[in-house]
Amino acid sequence: MAVLAIPYGTAGHQPGGPAVTIDTDARDPLRLNDGPYSYDDGIQGPGASAAERLAFLRDHLTELCDMWAKRPRQFVDLYFRFITRIMERDRARIEDKVGRLGGLFTPGDFAFSALRPLPRAHLQDIRVDFAFWTGSALVAIDITSDDSRSATWEKRRTALIAADVQTIEIPGSMIARDDPAILESLLPRDFAGFWQDETLPSSPFKALGLGDGLTGTPDF
Repeated sequence: MAVLAIPYGTAGHQPGGPAVTIDTDARDPLRLNDGPYSYDDGIQGPGASAAERLAFLRDHLTELCDMWAKRPRQFVDLYFRFITRIMERDRARIEDKVGRLGGLFTPGDFAFSALRPLPRAHLQDIRVDFAFWTGSALVAIDITSDDSRSATWEKRRTALIAADVQTIEIPGSMIARDDPAILESLLPRDFAGFWQDETLPSSPFKALGLGDGLTGTPDF
């Protein structure tokens, strides 16, 4: 088994901090419905509907960004609006798929099949703004401030590419446009097809399995 361990959510690699472990041989994407998640026990719960639970995950992932990093925090909000955009665009096909599942799920339950962003992820001892595992590729996304690149930046990018990491740089000015359609044009195609290869949806807040999907009616 090839194991990929990704610490995330901290400025530096801190033992015992948030991390995910991925069996890359399984070729299963890391999705929003995959754990583990580490929550503050004192915060309010996620709510009952799919929309409330998506908002809960959005806020949780936003707080894992640097509190002063405006554009990465905006990226999280934009990414969740991108998920909603895909759900609305593909509603008819998703409803058809759900209709064949015997009424156990709602269309909005498939929103949690979206790829899960890991803010401030540490890849090969290099911190990136976000990391995603698509099932076949490790994707690093950095929000850039301008078009100039220092020698240190280029060395960093070269090291990521050498480690088989797909690197994507998104100018902060693109994030500032606040348009999820722009994000869709910048992300790899499989980001938008998240619901298509999932046989059954599941919730990140319950044990996985048949009947453990969300039951609240989403507000998409």
